[in-house]
Amino acid sequence: MTLPTVTLTELDGALGALPEGAKALAIIGTSTLGPIATPATYANKAALIAAFGKGPLVEAAAFHIETKRLPVLVIRATANVAATNSAIVLTGVVGTSVVSTTGGTLGNDDYEVVVKIITGGTIGVAGIVFQYSLDRGNNFSAQIALGVATSYVISEAGTLGFSFAAGTLIAGDTWNMTTLAPNYDSAALNTALDALGLSTVAWEECLFANPLTAAMFDAIEVKFAGFAAAGKRHFWIANTRFPIITTGVTETEAAYLTALTSEFSAKATVFGGLCAGVSSLTSAVSGRKQRRPVAWSVGSLEASVSEEIHIAALNVGRLVGVSIRDANGNPDRHDEAANPGLDDARFTVLRTFEDFAGIYVNKSRLFSAAGSDFELVLHRRVMNIAESALQAFLMRRLHVPIRVNKVSGFIFEADALEIESGANAALRSVLLGKPKASAASFQLSRTDNLLSTKTLTFQSRIIPLAYPAQITGNIGFSNPALQIVAS
Repeated sequence: MTLPTVTLTELDGALGALPEGAKALAIIGTSTLGPIATPATYANKAALIAAFGKGPLVEAAAFHIETKRLPVLVIRATANVAATNSAIVLTGVVGTSVVSTTGGTLGNDDYEVVVKIITGGTIGVAGIVFQYSLDRGNNFSAQIALGVATSYVISEAGTLGFSFAAGTLIAGDTWNMTTLAPNYDSAALNTALDALGLSTVAWEECLFANPLTAAMFDAIEVKFAGFAAAGKRHFWIANTRFPIITTGVTETEAAYLTALTSEFSAKATVFGGLCAGVSSLTSAVSGRKQRRPVAWSVGSLEASVSEEIHIAALNVGRLVGVSIRDANGNPDRHDEAANPGLDDARFTVLRTFEDFAGIYVNKSRLFSAAGSDFELVLHRRVMNIAESALQAFLMRRLHVPIRVNKVSGFIFEADALEIESGANAALRSVLLGKPKASAASFQLSRTDNLLSTKTLTFQSRIIPLAYPAQITGNIGFSNPALQIVAS
């Protein structure tokens, strides 16, 4: 039973200084302002917007600050892949004027544009009044008088604009189109990730705000493998491209699955999760309900929970500000419960439950190969903290004197036990206090030729927590009168 309550969360960290041990969510993306490849920490939404303007980077970061009250480490990547627009769908125009995009039309973000005529009239003659929406008609602008102009630019959306040929527009006329924000390529990602790797701010997860291609996947994999080899243990969350919209028709679920499977089937990683599809996400900047990568809500939620938590669990809670169904309850974005298949292809997707309100993560997957021990993001996160604790302990044992047995030349047993005790204590402290694993062990070799090789070897094993994906049983009626009573 949920009791009525008032919860106040005090936001600390607006100055950008993080306490020791705190880890910001790192976000790489494109924006209209701000320095390139220069990590900056924010816990204040207004300051973030003032510094970086508009675009996926700002929107993803503002969403995390607003909904989780947690800091972000933002890195603007060079937008060297131009924005694109779909064709205008003019089937809703009854008037005689031909509407087209202006010469320099480019959106600065991912928009689903709808324009509707409120008061009709003749192009070039004052009287026409219209409104526009950047979120598929969920929210419209104030009414705008066209006056005698023959074009209009939606300045808040970049250079996105329309031209009107001679003729008329009638009250009720509508047209629509979609835009894709400027993106980065693999080279720009490399530069941004190099800057992130040099940052002194503590971070665990990197969220990529813009969609990835297979080539970008490879670039990220190389960088994160390099981080791990250098003892910097992190993980990443990203999204595939959006379903393609042409002349107002969205790519079918089957075609989208086939295309993504073809593009990414040969890819695998134990460092990151790849989300597919889009959701309608309430902007923390404008309040609009815009088309956004699934990775934004998944990555934000992962960064707000303890390492061992599976964010697909219902008791973690529904996703805030996210929808994948229309006002009538019909799927208008990908819902794995209604159209299964992307999860089987290793993508992280969203779903609904018939008996539970809200939108949930289906399974927070790593995009790992079949049979990998690292199936879920939490497996990466738990292993990261175990490895970090063990490395921190063992670093302090380098160059520390160790006795060897005068007969065998191998490590003296008492010294071996002392090291094992310390290593096991380090593992227990991070894994077993609040259970993040079922058990952990560390064992030194007793046959290392230390005097010659100066090398200690060991093996450490983590027994993970189990996460049931299926619960089965039976239920029926029982008649006590038919039960045999023991004499």
